[in-house]
Amino acid sequence: MTDKMKNSKKAEAETAMKEADKLTTKTFFRWKCDWDSGAILYEKAANGFRVAKIYDSSKYCYQRLSLCQVQMDVYYLAAKNMEMAATMAKEAGETSESVKLLLESVKLYRTNGNSFQAADTMTKAAKMLENTDLDKCIQLLVDACELFELDDKDHFSGDTFKQTISMLIKHKKYSESIELMMLQNKVFVKLNQNHDLHKASLGIIVMHLSLDDVVGAKQKYTQFLEYPTFSHSQEGVTSSELIQAFEIQDGEAIKKISARQLFNFLDNSVAKIAKALGNNYNANSNVSTTTSTTHNTSNSNLGSNNNSNTPTVGDNYDDESNL
Repeated sequence: MTDKMKNSKKAEAETAMKEADKLTTKTFFRWKCDWDSGAILYEKAANGFRVAKIYDSSKYCYQRLSLCQVQMDVYYLAAKNMEMAATMAKEAGETSESVKLLLESVKLYRTNGNSFQAADTMTKAAKMLENTDLDKCIQLLVDACELFELDDKDHFSGDTFKQTISMLIKHKKYSESIELMMLQNKVFVKLNQNHDLHKASLGIIVMHLSLDDVVGAKQKYTQFLEYPTFSHSQEGVTSSELIQAFEIQDGEAIKKISARQLFNFLDNSVAKIAKALGNNYNANSNVSTTTSTTHNTSNSNLGSNNNSNTPTVGDNYDDESNL
């Protein structure tokens, strides 16, 4: 755009903004604001400033346009234009202001009953904070997930849960990810999505075991047995076998189980942790094995008569058909 065109757009926008400000401000001679006419003029001004790349003025006009639409009880459009104000703030390099405006937009979406748009906007705000305020970022993502349950719109929640769990795992917030995955399980139960429920339950077991929390994994497994179809599913059987392998500290079995194709069907962030279980366990156990080599060698003859042909936990895991 040439400088002449930019100046022309700017002049038109300034004229429209000044007139809109007059129409939406009460004075001694004007006791009632003309929100309808003001909205038309603010929209014209906001778009003009945006095209001219005068983002601060464009932000102001989008905010005022949103206010006009609230006064007219058009909350969905008010929310959309508050989002546009946030976009202008972002273009101006005002990250904190942009987040603030996005959260204002969330309130307007919720007022209008648009849970999906509210959660999506909250997710946008969260992502902007990932590198500057991780705790607030995570809290916003969790709030976005809970929003669907509060408004009974669980069937829209899938992508938001996935993004949030992935973000938590990325930043090694494993305990928080487990809590959110448990909330996600409630959604799967409510929607009767047993296949997703089984996968998520196995994922929760994996997360506990990645923390060497065998007790927690067993408690969750017992809880998951309340799901009628879990115990006999591939995920249920694998969960049981994996916990057993950790209990008896059978590194080879853990490695074989975690290599199963079944884990490829978990969400990517959880699948990576599952695949690493065997390698991580072997790496940890090698430390204790090295330090105890001398002691074990000196006593090896004492235990030679106690060897048995009992197979280890991993002996039955080579064939996927055993699932």
